[in-house]
Amino acid sequence: MINKFRLSANVYERENDKERENVQKIIFLSVEGNKTEKEYFEGISRYRERLGITSKVDVEVLKRHRKDTNSAPQQVVELLEEYLRLREIGDEDLVKEIPKEFVEHYGIQFIKNYLENPNNIPKHERNEFNTELQKIGYNASYRKYLRKYNHNLDEFAILIDRDVQTHSEVNMESIVSYCRKKKYQCYIANPCFEFWLLLHLSDVKIEYSKELDKIKENAKVSKSHTFVSKEVSNKVNHGKRGIHFERNYLPYVDTAIDRAKNFSSDEFELIHNIGCNIWKMLENMKKFI
Repeated sequence: MINKFRLSANVYERENDKERENVQKIIFLSVEGNKTEKEYFEGISRYRERLGITSKVDVEVLKRHRKDTNSAPQQVVELLEEYLRLREIGDEDLVKEIPKEFVEHYGIQFIKNYLENPNNIPKHERNEFNTELQKIGYNASYRKYLRKYNHNLDEFAILIDRDVQTHSEVNMESIVSYCRKKKYQCYIANPCFEFWLLLHLSDVKIEYSKELDKIKENAKVSKSHTFVSKEVSNKVNHGKRGIHFERNYLPYVDTAIDRAKNFSSDEFELIHNIGCNIWKMLENMKKFI
């Protein structure tokens, strides 16, 4: 059976979801990476107060299963639009998401009970059905969690790398144009998200003044690193325990915003030039009152 759904997560709820009780706006962000970007923006969310961001606005990185490596720009947009379709479905229509063969096999009433009151279903039947859903990537708990949040002011965005090695100029231009047409925010890091991280750790314009071409090319320098990711690793070794947002990045977010303004920020310009416009998202969050 072919996977139909991609919105999925092994751990979908944050430690203290009560923090969102007063939230009026959430930026739903679809990203290429399955780890670093997620951890970075979860750090932004967790430490909003220390960053001067009101609790009324938040950012939610849309998650996919860790084995889902579909990260081309079009697939990043597809994940966002899967979420947008989920928002449009009424509670009474959730069953329509379930593939026809599941309805035929288990029956509509069983599926409705599973979606609305899963604890009323015998455990062995619930586990069997859940296993079959997982085969097509359907995570009922995560989708239910996402549906809790639906505000009129919500924003929908993607974050993609320029990555000249794999993303063509034509492809990037097509994605930017599509996002503008659909009114999605399009955040681009050229050459990659690690460039944004490097701006926290270095005054790139000065320190790498003679190596900007190397940054733009961002060639592979080892089995696990490109030029930029290696520079980040040299400054702060992330390791298996993650990026250590609070220690390595939180104190320098405002500095990174200022430094990013010295590079390109327009989406179309970022297709051809080094830069990152993530700072626009963060400044807009700071301005929300």
